[in-house]
Amino acid sequence: MENIIQADIFFFITGIAVIIFTICSIVVMFYVIRILIDMKSVSKTMLRESDNIADDIESVREAVRSEGAKVRTVADFFLGLFNRRQKEVKKKKAAK
Repeated sequence: MENIIQADIFFFITGIAVIIFTICSIVVMFYVIRILIDMKSVSKTMLRESDNIADDIESVREAVRSEGAKVRTVADFFLGLFNRRQKEVKKKKAAK
């Protein structure tokens, strides 16, 4: 008789543990699903924005190809200024 009472107590405690575990699992899965939905939204936004960036870069490439001479002239001008400053600094150091 004592074994039956111990078995009933075991099954009662096990049943309550399973119910608590199931409730906790449902709560955790609810939050995991919400996180996955948010990640899906962020992923779609990143994909859309990366496409926009790719389009922008393509338009910049086309502009550089069509106006490459202008860009090169401006770049050479600024590089020339930078090189002159370096030469002046070297001359000043050599004069001292």
